[in-house]
Amino acid sequence: MKAETQHPQWMDLYHSTLLEVDYEKLHERLKTAEDAIQARLQALSVSDNGEELRAIDDARRNLRIIQAELQAHQTSIGSRMAHAHAEIAGKYVVFVDRNRRYVEVTDSVCQLLGYSRQELLSMTIDDVAAPELRSNVPETFRQYVAEGGLEGQYCLLAKRGKRIPIHYQSKVYPDGCMVARWEPVSPEPHSQTELEKRRAS
Repeated sequence: MKAETQHPQWMDLYHSTLLEVDYEKLHERLKTAEDAIQARLQALSVSDNGEELRAIDDARRNLRIIQAELQAHQTSIGSRMAHAHAEIAGKYVVFVDRNRRYVEVTDSVCQLLGYSRQELLSMTIDDVAAPELRSNVPETFRQYVAEGGLEGQYCLLAKRGKRIPIHYQSKVYPDGCMVARWEPVSPEPHSQTELEKRRAS
């Protein structure tokens, strides 16, 4: 507690890294915590701060474990995306984690929605659904997971507010991650989205 009271910065950053569950944010948290620890080490002397040095050793050991887990996750995502592109071929392909957050998108998806790749990778599928569909996204995603995938019509909202009707084909993996192919379609006056059909039934 003494070290934590005197030098809270690196410990706070370390603890926030331990608590982070979003892989997209974890990489940056790891780097920030490691940089803070390295800066603190340069300011410490062995004779005066043995207790804090031991705490830093423990923290660095745990951060290495987290880094290895992050690398394994990224390798898995990359491998699965390569397989998914072959399995669900198309220009408009997205990969979403179990929290409905985009973890990979093709360039065509960025162009279709008007977002940069960096912007989309900070968003969820809820964020680009048409406003009237957003409240139903969690329920629909649970159905995707339960059924292993779905195919149907949907409506997206681009960055500048344009509505984009699409046909989608999705596949959900056992861990809840999803790959989907989109195909923009011409809007029909009386067409219904998949969610609208379910509401009416």
